[in-house]
Amino acid sequence: MPKIAVIGSIITDLAVQTTRVPNVGENIQAKNLRIGPGGKGANAAVAVARAGAEAVSIGCIGDDEFGRMEMAYLDQEGVDLSGVTIHPEAATGAAIILIDAQGENTILVANGANDHLSSEAVVKKIEAQHDTLDGILINFEIPEAAVAAGARIGMDLGIPVLIDAGPPRKYAPETWAHCTILTPNALEAATLVGYPIEDEIKAEQAARELLAAGPQAVVLKLGGRGAMIITAELTAIIPSFPVEVVDTTGAGDAFSGTLSVAIGKGLSLEDAVGRANAAGALTVTRLGTMSAMPTRQEVDALLKQHEKAS
Repeated sequence: MPKIAVIGSIITDLAVQTTRVPNVGENIQAKNLRIGPGGKGANAAVAVARAGAEAVSIGCIGDDEFGRMEMAYLDQEGVDLSGVTIHPEAATGAAIILIDAQGENTILVANGANDHLSSEAVVKKIEAQHDTLDGILINFEIPEAAVAAGARIGMDLGIPVLIDAGPPRKYAPETWAHCTILTPNALEAATLVGYPIEDEIKAEQAARELLAAGPQAVVLKLGGRGAMIITAELTAIIPSFPVEVVDTTGAGDAFSGTLSVAIGKGLSLEDAVGRANAAGALTVTRLGTMSAMPTRQEVDALLKQHEKAS
């Protein structure tokens, strides 16, 4: 069973469904307020655990009810929480999520304690477990210094490092460039290269620019179109799965968590991205974030169903 350390945010989600995002100064009715555990790091850790691997969470929460709720849910999912720091003063991060009629989300985030995740805490935990780790997954919803420290120590120790370049942050190439796999979506890639990505031609151009900065592979998530793989030897688009979209929140976390486990198990990059696409597709069919992460059995069933259909 692979063991993956997930370095990233732990954030409580306050989500509502709405017909559309309100205009400035407008007051419209929403429905179905849901308060639950989330955060890109916590979501991905649950995705890792449900994909059949050991998950180690490295993050920071506050000493409050939201933090205790997050810890209880992660513990219930079997996530190793020994790398989670409790900050005595900062509040646990919180996100306000608006989900429109098409299932697309608009998110406001108060990072709170996540901004206090230190490079020292990251390095200490990775060094303590490095001989048992099969992969490190990092996202951008934590300080840039913590991202850089996790990537650097992982690569120095010979551990595959996957960086989910979300949410969009213009972090310097020195922070992410020497990872094994960089996995941005189109908006995140556009933020890193500095120009909009409007079609697959621009997507490939951006992915090649990102690859030239240093990663061994770039896997560019294209939503319903699938994912583009760019390496020195390979250019491919792995198609997604046609599903009815209910809520896109957390799909990228399911993708990256599942991808990290598949790589940790030794799958080829193409097969690993296929599994990650299936996990992301399953996630968007459900309301919620952490609770929507699919299991290994669900991913297997969707892949099998797809094989039979084709």
